[in-house]
Amino acid sequence: MSIPIGSMGRAEQLPDPHFSGAGPGPAQRSARLPRTPPARAAAAAAPLLALLLAACAPANRVDASAPQAGAGALAAAGPSAGAPAAAEASSGRLQWRGGPTAILERDGLRLLTDPVLGPRGPAAFVLPKHPSTGVENAPVARYTDPPAEPIGRLDVILLSHNHADHFDTVAKETLPKDVTFVLPPDAAEAARAAGFTRLTPLDWDSETVIPTRAGRLRILAVPANHSHDAALDATLGKGNGYVLRWEGESPYSIYWTGDAVFTEPMRAVAARFAPIDLWLPHLGAVGVDGARGLRTMDAEEAVAAAALLRARHVIPIHHTTFGHYREPVTAFVQRAATKRLPADIHVPADGAWMPLPR
Repeated sequence: MSIPIGSMGRAEQLPDPHFSGAGPGPAQRSARLPRTPPARAAAAAAPLLALLLAACAPANRVDASAPQAGAGALAAAGPSAGAPAAAEASSGRLQWRGGPTAILERDGLRLLTDPVLGPRGPAAFVLPKHPSTGVENAPVARYTDPPAEPIGRLDVILLSHNHADHFDTVAKETLPKDVTFVLPPDAAEAARAAGFTRLTPLDWDSETVIPTRAGRLRILAVPANHSHDAALDATLGKGNGYVLRWEGESPYSIYWTGDAVFTEPMRAVAARFAPIDLWLPHLGAVGVDGARGLRTMDAEEAVAAAALLRARHVIPIHHTTFGHYREPVTAFVQRAATKRLPADIHVPADGAWMPLPR
């Protein structure tokens, strides 16, 4: 498995306001993901892994334009320059815009996930309590600016839950207010207060159907448990993952997890919908070094879930961008290789368009 490290980020690291140690030097910044070091020993080894893989990258680099043969291949998501727009639209495409935010285009529809649109800086948003340190009203750094390319026309906004690192002030102020907005019932009041008018609240196991150019899209809300700790999960609020199923001549399925750890409800999603064409997991191992544990999947959980889902392709998001992420995406890539995960893993380049894999 080849590891194209260069596709994983595009801005130098900012200091984490909760870490006072020395940051990486200029040479290191170009070779590894920006992150803050976790306390747990396993996660602490991740920067060494990233540097080791980066050192090997020139000799093993995958040509993103070449077909990826065999199960478990890793494809880098590169710009789609030169590809006709009509061809991209017919098969679908994705643009990762950092953190949990992505644009999905398929069959005439354009969807935006968890809009976090604020600029790079040491205090992109404030969390009521930092998941690692427990510090209250904690500012969290953003290491990369959002892509310069405008978001453009939207048909649907999908929100997993109403936390500041998934629906920020800039999104509330700048996104069009008359777009269909699919969201958990608990988030409806905040969206309405921000001026959004076409709300579609979905509780778990509820769905909405949207016509497409050649068929229809079913959007099903599924559980997204934010923590293995039941009390903390309840405190953090009821969030959604979504199973997206395009129906028609060219069916396609995507499971976007939202902020979820690997739980029995996720196993139930796998039992119901596997195999999934494309899995979009939230990684980053948020909270792994905190007193109450994971709040998003780490590499070990993500590989186990991908295997159960029998995902044909995986595009990991929710990594690299923010200071509260505790595990680089390379940890997932390495774990997948060790476990011989049959899915093809496509590490997205921040801001680049890639075709939806089939």
